[in-house]
Amino acid sequence: MLPYSLDQIRNLALSVGLDDCAVVQAERLDDDAIFMDQWVDSGMAGNMDYLLRNREKRYDIRQLVPGAQLVIVGLLTYEHSGHDYHRAVKSKLYELERLLFPSLAENIQPEAVPSTQHIFCDSAPVLERSWAVKAGLGWIGLNHQFFHPILGSFVHPGELVLCDTIADYQSPIKMQSLCGSCRKCIEACPNHALGQPVWDARKCVAYVTHKCIVCQEVCPFNHHVN
Repeated sequence: MLPYSLDQIRNLALSVGLDDCAVVQAERLDDDAIFMDQWVDSGMAGNMDYLLRNREKRYDIRQLVPGAQLVIVGLLTYEHSGHDYHRAVKSKLYELERLLFPSLAENIQPEAVPSTQHIFCDSAPVLERSWAVKAGLGWIGLNHQFFHPILGSFVHPGELVLCDTIADYQSPIKMQSLCGSCRKCIEACPNHALGQPVWDARKCVAYVTHKCIVCQEVCPFNHHVN
């Protein structure tokens, strides 16, 4: 059992440079599993055939990390991520891991991760935005991006999965969507990929060219970002 409180873990995460952090119990994401199965089977995922593989690992992180008890979700803004957000987020999670396990610090390296914890950032079949929501860090907006109430949607989530528990664990309070009646992202989408109950990747310019972020640029929650 980790000798830290939830607040202490968050403070340690902030001390290594993460922009926010929360902890949630590892479990199967049942609602997300139903949604994802229906979305993928409808064909709206386009050519993302990788979503057909490792479905159960994607839905239940305990299948990916046997013995998983906790998921520490860290957020890093685009501004603080540099050119390689995978490396930036994971390096800060490794730093956090060293603080949580000082006796193992010398052995905790990107090339040699202890078997009791694993670190991910867009590098495994993990529903990262769903874990950020489940941890109480934000919500999924009408443009189907994850939103933090202060940082907006220009953030990269990463996960430190632990096979340990903490004494004062309390389930996070789910944050309700703050999108309200705003439809700026839906109206700004050039191909109307957001005009349905779910995102249609086949119509999304960003999915095809990786060069469109209009639905994020028009969002009031991102107006603080240069």
